[in-house]
Amino acid sequence: MRTVSGADGTTLAVRTSGPLGSGTTPVLLVHGMGSDHSTWRSTAALLRAAGRPVIASDLRGHGRSEHTTDYGLGTFADDLRAVIDALGVGQVDVIGHSLGAHAALRLAMDHPARVRSLVLEEVPPMPRDDADLAEEITMGAGLGERVRGVAALLRNPLPVLRSDRAVGEAVQRQFAAADPYWWDRLARVRSPALIVSGGSRSFLRPDHLRALAASLPGSDFTTIDIGHSVHRDAGTEFNSAVATFLGIGRS
Repeated sequence: MRTVSGADGTTLAVRTSGPLGSGTTPVLLVHGMGSDHSTWRSTAALLRAAGRPVIASDLRGHGRSEHTTDYGLGTFADDLRAVIDALGVGQVDVIGHSLGAHAALRLAMDHPARVRSLVLEEVPPMPRDDADLAEEITMGAGLGERVRGVAALLRNPLPVLRSDRAVGEAVQRQFAAADPYWWDRLARVRSPALIVSGGSRSFLRPDHLRALAASLPGSDFTTIDIGHSVHRDAGTEFNSAVATFLGIGRS
């Protein structure tokens, strides 16, 4: 692990593999809330085997990155830009899960030239209006998801133990306000995107993710009916979708 300075000087922990200056576009991996870079082990192995440089950062308040008082959704995106700037990388492919996918999408909105392509796994959209708020489209978890989460915690408790409990409250507060302008800004994204839904077993309704995909120019949509943590609970299927989308293994 190495450390770099985030958008406001917050210390961020980053793991890299492969030569970043080789001319091959690196892949930036961004974990979800309560997790860290280690959640991407199988995906990172796939990418390394294909000769792709990999950057895996711990979001602020997670893993070995610094805890802070600013957990703004825009700040997470600014941190991603700071990471690739610090590493001297001009453009990246980004694979993000949940909060990390939301941050990756904001990065693509704000700095479209820096993102070549996006894989957005279970990305929570901002509520558009009172109807979305009433549905609590980004909150909650079913029994099955909670059980799978407990099992994952027992296997590897460190990411949860290291994460700042204040992140969840701060993020939920921001998703509790309608933001139709966020949807308007999707038109700024230039990169092709793959939206991965966890299907009916996820607390994020697939129809909302389909609406997001329809609002993103040049996006694809796929469902792997396993729940919110697709890469964790259906790693083979997830990695296959990633490989196809990124063109890994093609002659």
